[in-house]
Amino acid sequence: MRRESGKDPDLPAVGRVLSGDREGFAGLVRKYENRIFSLGLRFFRNRDDACDFAQEVFVKVFERLGSFRGESLFSTWLMKVAYYHGISLCRSRREAASLPEGIEIPDTREGPQRLYARKAAGEALKGALGLLPERYRICIDLYFSFGMRYDDIAQATDIPVGTVKSHVFRAKQALREALKNSAAEDCGYGM
Repeated sequence: MRRESGKDPDLPAVGRVLSGDREGFAGLVRKYENRIFSLGLRFFRNRDDACDFAQEVFVKVFERLGSFRGESLFSTWLMKVAYYHGISLCRSRREAASLPEGIEIPDTREGPQRLYARKAAGEALKGALGLLPERYRICIDLYFSFGMRYDDIAQATDIPVGTVKSHVFRAKQALREALKNSAAEDCGYGM
């Protein structure tokens, strides 16, 4: 492993697991299970498949942990394994990736009309995201939903950094256009 433990907070745990501490892997699972489950929801749109996906990803990660060289953060490597596993499963099932049902829009506590407007805005945003090409959708999703940086997305997806930036930019443009004159734009979600 090349990275120093000060740069990647997960390296000590990874090292312990590689030294035979199988219980140490449980800590990594706890730390990242919500992130992987959320990615599963984006691929499969239901909780059962997302749970199965998360379990499969952690089994793969455990089996392949010895191949982790520390050239990237462990979290980036984990997301790369998960991303490619999700793509593989979707291709084998011939399902398109999409977002989970509930897009959360902050509650402004302004009464029933505002609640209805927020719900309509969430549906408009969900629909617009579903229309994006997969390459744009996955980049913008990793960027906004998971808070990943451009270079981490590039490492996780094997897409060059410049292309990731371009995909996020184009996705924002497409969303802005798709949400023009919609409830989402009225609520301030016109990108």
